[in-house]
Amino acid sequence: KAFTGDPSGQEVYPSVVSTLGVPDFWGRYLTNTVCPGISSAEVALAARNHMGILPIYNDYNCSNVSYYETGHRYAAEAVAAAQRIGIPNGRLLAIDIEPYGDACPGAGSVDSGFIEGWFDGVSRAGYVPAFYGNGTSGSEFAAAWCTAVTSLPNIATGSDLWSFEPSLLGGYAKSSAPNYAPYDTGCAGNIEAWQYELGSNGPDPDVDQDEALSTLPLWYPTNTP
Repeated sequence: KAFTGDPSGQEVYPSVVSTLGVPDFWGRYLTNTVCPGISSAEVALAARNHMGILPIYNDYNCSNVSYYETGHRYAAEAVAAAQRIGIPNGRLLAIDIEPYGDACPGAGSVDSGFIEGWFDGVSRAGYVPAFYGNGTSGSEFAAAWCTAVTSLPNIATGSDLWSFEPSLLGGYAKSSAPNYAPYDTGCAGNIEAWQYELGSNGPDPDVDQDEALSTLPLWYPTNTP
């Protein structure tokens, strides 16, 4: 959801500041999908408040996550969107790899080729590839990741992981956030971010809560695109 300038008139940012604390960064979609893509108003607010943006690409069929060509095509689309928005090189672009389930029945087929395709397409364009997925050892994503980094260790060293497990219950705020403890795939990789609570389980249903290491190459806008 847009954190400012939402067409509905709802201003999420001040609500979050009031209920959860001042955010250090915010994950936002690159393009319009089920949620709107990031707007110039949001970029301007982030610049004024020195708030990082974690750019996310999810403009695709969440069941179609197999093969190198697929991952590479998504990377090209994400890079084009990032360039339109004005995201500079050296910042991360994360792909949203959802878990297997009713919403994404084909997500269990995520494979190492898909991971390699996203990595190549994003890194060769000058951005840092990132993967949002289930970091639990033995999960479909972890299995695909481990196969990829075993064959190509540069993927492990040249990209970042954002784990959505474990997903906690507890009504956290910034001041009471848990210690950083995302699940690990069991293979090499930089686990730089953790989504520790879904909005549906927290104080604000529109906002998931995350932690990130200071080494995560977020985008800190300095002006509007």
